[in-house]
Amino acid sequence: MASYERVLVSFKSYLGDAVMASPVLPALEAQFSSVTCLTMGVVEQILAHPTAKRTFIRSKKVRKPNEVFAEAIYLRQERFQVAVIVNHSFRSALTALLAGIRVRVGHAQEFRGPMLSHPVAYGHDDYETQSCFDLLEKLRIPYEFSHPHLSVSEQEMSSVRPLVDGATVGLQPGARFGQKQIPIETSAEIANRLHRDGHRVALFGGPDEEKFLADFVSKLSFEPINLVGKTSIRETMSSLKHLKVMIGSDTGLMHMAAAVNCPTVTVFGPTPHLKWGHRYEPHTVIAAPDGQISSVPAEQILAAALPHLEK
Repeated sequence: MASYERVLVSFKSYLGDAVMASPVLPALEAQFSSVTCLTMGVVEQILAHPTAKRTFIRSKKVRKPNEVFAEAIYLRQERFQVAVIVNHSFRSALTALLAGIRVRVGHAQEFRGPMLSHPVAYGHDDYETQSCFDLLEKLRIPYEFSHPHLSVSEQEMSSVRPLVDGATVGLQPGARFGQKQIPIETSAEIANRLHRDGHRVALFGGPDEEKFLADFVSKLSFEPINLVGKTSIRETMSSLKHLKVMIGSDTGLMHMAAAVNCPTVTVFGPTPHLKWGHRYEPHTVIAAPDGQISSVPAEQILAAALPHLEK
């Protein structure tokens, strides 16, 4: 790899996936003179780092053949020599091939193995961050394993302090996918118990989770700090860093919390906790034994969160 200078890293659009893959960037930056991230949506915002030598290309949601060709032509002009394709889609591998990128490493998903110069088997139960490092290992790029870490500045933390308003514990009452959501009744029981014990509770979530608020708040005995749909991605990251613990299910928000080193208690239902769980200090993973998140009692979640609040 020493003879190559320019690498393209193709990311997924989901926040959690991007967070889990983010540790490969420092390893690539140590090896290549130019590292460019191909991203969608707000992924660029979470990967931003003030001192890292990375640039970004904003990808569109390309679905039609002519859109794929247009993106490939644009990338061809950039003359990338290596593509690390974190994205698992068929399109991402096809785009790298059409862009004339000689070395294309990615997981052999979605029948795209023949389009990769260096296909890598994907372990569905392997920790996702290690799966991403497997791509570098295939190319013999040296790396030191690390868990996800996202950078937040002191200025960013200071700017959101009034929004957090002294909250010590965060709770995500909603979720993008219903099967991942902790039941409203369970979340409300947790929030009421925390408030009763003297803890200040803040609610987190994206704009698409505001629909859960009315039902949730109606079950509370107090008025929480409501940040659902009210903060940008960077503001959310900075707010999470103020907390003593964040409670939620397997969502991008919880991955962000872990990556800014906010202790987390994450409840897993149908998704594999071995792959997506942050099973290291100061984080706790609770896996529903039957895959049904509704079977996890509030008391078990509280028992995992309270030690962080007692510090």
